[in-house]
Amino acid sequence: MKRFIDRLFPEISPTKLLSEHAQYCLNAGELVPKILKDYFNAKEILEYSKKIDEYESKADEIKTKLREVYTKLRWSYFDRIDALEIVHNQDSIIDAVDDFVKVMTMNRVENCPNEIIEEIEKMGNYVYEVIKYMKLTVDELRTVVESDFSPNEVEKEDNLTFDVEKDESSTDKLGIEIGKLLYAQKSIMNPVDVIFLNSIVVLMMKIADRAENVVERIRMIIR
Repeated sequence: MKRFIDRLFPEISPTKLLSEHAQYCLNAGELVPKILKDYFNAKEILEYSKKIDEYESKADEIKTKLREVYTKLRWSYFDRIDALEIVHNQDSIIDAVDDFVKVMTMNRVENCPNEIIEEIEKMGNYVYEVIKYMKLTVDELRTVVESDFSPNEVEKEDNLTFDVEKDESSTDKLGIEIGKLLYAQKSIMNPVDVIFLNSIVVLMMKIADRAENVVERIRMIIR
């Protein structure tokens, strides 16, 4: 009987684990604006990679726990595949931030106009905001599940997902605008630097995209 009860009501809630995992994504995302600011101020940024590795290690532990919980569960509000898809995209956020900082250590850009630097730093802030909203969405999923899908809580979740999509759309738009500004400098800046900075912008767009994937999967769950 105890094993049957454990399968229905696990000791650790899957949504709690998802929320804890999302927190490490948020911790990594918080570093993006700081990394950009330090980079453009000619400061060392490789140390950030060590922090991200720590977050990744902790997130992996949570992912393992989540898989164990779903192995034992007899019943859940949403499928194991949905939970693992969310975790996979959240993992991708941490991985992409790690790629972001490591790529930035490979080249030191010279003679970049302040206008472009400001726009790139603005994009870093946007990326962080998208991840913050994603974390709120994951937390609200937990509330929705614990409320037995209360209509009021579902409506709150819908409002959150709209906000995330709006910010992610802003990130895409800004990324394209920065790309245009960069390539307009191809006869002035070192072309290698232009391509390098554009690759950094693309990485940030990828991070925001992964956060949006999490939101989309949660939307599918609550509907």
